[in-house]
Formats: sequence, structure tokens, C-alpha cells
Amino acid sequence: MLELWHATHSTCSQKVRICLAEKRLPWNSHFVDLRRFQHLEPEFLALNPAAMVPVLKDGGRVIRESLVINEYLDDAYPEPALRPRSALERARMREWTLYIAEEPTWAVKVPSFQNNIRPEVAARYTDSEIEKLAQKMPNRETAARWVKAVKEGFSGAEIAASLERLGRTLDRMEQALADGPWLAGEEYSLADVDMAPFVHRIASLGAGEMIEARARVTGWYSRMRSREAFRAAMDWRPS
Repeated sequence: MLELWHATHSTCSQKVRICLAEKRLPWNSHFVDLRRFQHLEPEFLALNPAAMVPVLKDGGRVIRESLVINEYLDDAYPEPALRPRSALERARMREWTLYIAEEPTWAVKVPSFQNNIRPEVAARYTDSEIEKLAQKMPNRETAARWVKAVKEGFSGAEIAASLERLGRTLDRMEQALADGPWLAGEEYSLADVDMAPFVHRIASLGAGEMIEARARVTGWYSRMRSREAFRAAMDWRPS
């Protein structure tokens, strides 16, 4: 059976859970509590030296990176297909999945850390404790973000800059959705699966007006929320 190492509120974990739910695939859950730094424990680092969730295991095969995991799932378990039939829409889908990995994935970090992670982690760890934990993190940018979240938090200007970047993502979506109900065109695809957690995060950060200001994005988000797979992935909680 498939096994997934993931975190509840990790956007990259959420998009893999959406994919698994769309395909109705059974899977065993391995919850990784990022706020207690379980991703830095040796057992998890043996799976992913980058100390990042999610990680998928299929038999003896380990697959890392959410974009790659979702494409693997669509290759290994092709029904129902989550890639369009036409070559053009497949190309558009891949443009989106790459863009999502490179832009909103990072733009969402600052407001997410400020609103969701800082209140809990800053109350649990001292400045010196978080600095020691950060030294174990393979990525220095990620380490610096954790330290700043605990020690001082992010400024209003930093949060505004991140929301501006996310606004540009919504603008790009608004333009693409003029060509069809889904990001790649007429067919629902991995582009929509991968984007959904980031639009949902914008709403959960209290910035829903950014979505509402764009009529096509508002309609797309409504269609996403109506999907059983989306609700199952977003509502998932460790037992």
C-alpha cells in the first residue's frame, strides 16, 4: 500500500492528498509534526535528506517533491487521469505545475509562518532552542525563516510583499481561466490540484477579498471546494 509522510497544513502535503483522493487510492499516513520538528529526526531524514514533506513510498520506491509525486501517481495509477488528453493542454498544465512550485509555493511562506506557525512555535521554544534546531536544517533560507518566525516575526511590509506576489498569481489565474473552467483549459488536471491549496491558504489567511476581486478565480475556487477530494484533503487531521 502507498505510504505518505506529510503534515496537516503543509500546502505541498495537501496537494498530494488531493491527488490521492481524486484517484481514490488507499494510503497509510505517517504524520510529521513540523511544529515539533519531527522532519529533522534521523528516521525522516533517511527518507528525505532535504527535511521536506511530503514523501511518498510505493513498495520499496521513495518519491520526493510534491510536483513529482503527483506526476508519479498519475503515471503509476492512470485512472482517473489527471492530465489532459490534448498535447496543448498538457503543456499548459506543466507550465502551471512548474510555476506553482517556483512562485506561490514560496510566496505563501511568510504570511503562513506569521499567522499559523509563529504563535505556537514561539510559545514553545526559546530563541536559543530554535537557533540550535535551525542548525540542523539543510536549507539555510528555510532555517532563517524558522528563526525569524520565532524570534521577531515578519514585518507588515514583508507580509504585504508576499501578498502582492500571491496577487500576481491570482491575476495569472484570472487570465488563464478566460479559456476554460480549469487552469489548463477544458479539463480538470494536476494544474488545478497543485494550485488549490495556495488559493485556499489565501482565503484562510483572511485575504479572501483577493479571490473575490477576480470573478473567474472565484468561480474556480467554488468548483474546487465542491469536489469531494478537495474537502477530504483539506479536512484531514491526524487521528
